[in-house]
Amino acid sequence: MKTAYTADQIRAAEHVLMAKLPPGTLMQRAAAGLAAVCADLLGSVYGKRVVLLVGSGDNGGDALYAGERLARRGAWVGAILARAVAALRGDLATAITQEGRP
Repeated sequence: MKTAYTADQIRAAEHVLMAKLPPGTLMQRAAAGLAAVCADLLGSVYGKRVVLLVGSGDNGGDALYAGERLARRGAWVGAILARAVAALRGDLATAITQEGRP
């Protein structure tokens, strides 16, 4: 049997976990998982081209951090922002505006 959760249920679970972890931990965990899945799908990472379609919320942050991980392994990574940087929110906005990069 497969189980599905609503967006509100996921947000509530994340909120509880985020209160216990250092800021950005969940995003880094999601990025690590996403980068691993992408690497598996690509077969090898070095020299591959990866294009990220980045939304304005935390999932967009997951994508940018995953792209950074893939780039460190030798992939050429580009990103298309679905919204202007001024419209970004959450940890993604913080990462880009405070650090200048994900």
